[in-house]
Amino acid sequence: MKGLGIFCAGVFLISQGLYLLPSPQPDGWLDNIPGQNQPADSWLRAKADPFTTSFVRVSPKNPLYFELSNGQAYIPIGPNICWARDMGLMKTYFRKLSENGGNYARVWLSHPLFEIERQFGRVDSSSFQKIDTVLELASRYRIKVKFCFEHFRQIDTTRNFFNKALYHQANGGPFADMAGYIQSDNGRATYLNKVDLFRQRYGDHPAVFGWELWNEMNAIRSAGLYDWNAYMLPEVHRKFPKNLVMQSLGSFDSEKARPDYRFINSLKANDVAQIHRYLDKGGQLAVVTAPMDVLASNAVAELRSYGLQKPMLLAEVGAVKPKHTGPSELYPLDKAGMLLHDMLFAPFFSGAAGTGMAWHWDSYIDKNNLWYHYQRFTEAIKGVDPVDEQFVPVTIPHPTLRIYGLSGRKTLLLWCRDAENDWQQELEKGRAPALRQNLTVNVDTLLSAKQIRQVTTYDPWQHKTQRARRSAAVQLPDFTRSIVVRINRM
Repeated sequence: MKGLGIFCAGVFLISQGLYLLPSPQPDGWLDNIPGQNQPADSWLRAKADPFTTSFVRVSPKNPLYFELSNGQAYIPIGPNICWARDMGLMKTYFRKLSENGGNYARVWLSHPLFEIERQFGRVDSSSFQKIDTVLELASRYRIKVKFCFEHFRQIDTTRNFFNKALYHQANGGPFADMAGYIQSDNGRATYLNKVDLFRQRYGDHPAVFGWELWNEMNAIRSAGLYDWNAYMLPEVHRKFPKNLVMQSLGSFDSEKARPDYRFINSLKANDVAQIHRYLDKGGQLAVVTAPMDVLASNAVAELRSYGLQKPMLLAEVGAVKPKHTGPSELYPLDKAGMLLHDMLFAPFFSGAAGTGMAWHWDSYIDKNNLWYHYQRFTEAIKGVDPVDEQFVPVTIPHPTLRIYGLSGRKTLLLWCRDAENDWQQELEKGRAPALRQNLTVNVDTLLSAKQIRQVTTYDPWQHKTQRARRSAAVQLPDFTRSIVVRINRM
């Protein structure tokens, strides 16, 4: 039957093609990467680790946040690590992230390193073995992986990163253009048949955070975005009942992005509301050239304005040359990681379910050796359970600080950002961050002194925690750039 696949004896038959599934092989080889010949099955032996053996789900008690299937809190902390030049470097990235408290990464299955389809309808089994490796690494390093299925935007005969030329009729594929793929039954069947291969191999793997249908799908050269997603999200959901399913759209840098964002993120079968946002001097919105914390917080506020009852993530964030023509020229100047710091802290303290997921993991985070910022974020929220807290985002006016807060049942968390320190001042003008002294933050609009059990501050730049006087007027220790205040309620 047209467009239907049948699995039998290790062979997956697909319309106009043949998929061969590799057979499982023994493991115990990770320390010898490169050499990807065995599947990821060490998680089966990791029964003592509830994190490794649990799936990520939307919390039924508080749908704005995630939890593990064992009920444990889960706050995704990590960047995009969509590819690497080889699996050895992929392992290095995962190790560095894990050593600094990270527990999340995003990987593109459609990147040449992992693409299983080298010719239309045929699988390169070595790509499956590399994906096995990713999940073996994720299990070893206690990381949940969001897999993105596709990223191409066009189907024609040209050669570029965003073209799926092997699907074109001139190269043995069935499609004349992108519209023929997106808007036809055969195109949908082709997509789902490929998804089925991942379901058969990884549908029961707890290291998978979830499945993302496409990278920035509103950039495709075809109409039909709404119809395709309204159909495809429930279909993929049925194939992965144990995993989250979601979609992504391009950087929110103009007003015209809002209708697409509102529609896609409001779909019931879209488990996670996601937004992409970059510091971009070529963007149309003024906010995309604002300080990074403002830019990131505003992206989360955009999602929150839709009235959604689901987790929200700033799933891509970074800085680029105008109109995304390359990584930002600010990166080589940012040896301290002030941009990354804001990417991590601002979204979570604005109501997102995790950190901002930074892009440029290679040319910025790793090149500048900034992985420690993930450890600093992890320390700042240590012991916090956002599901139990029922956090509500708040802001507190202050003459010299931008204060982003999460007010919960047991805890008030505040991230206090020096309003006079931003990328323009520190990176473009070369002005070192000033030492802020003798500052007070008044929280009496949120709770009284009688409701306060303990006050602590954490300086993420000095990695230093201090006790503060129990008062609704919190005296901050001296700091530069930012400081976190934690108030435990009575």
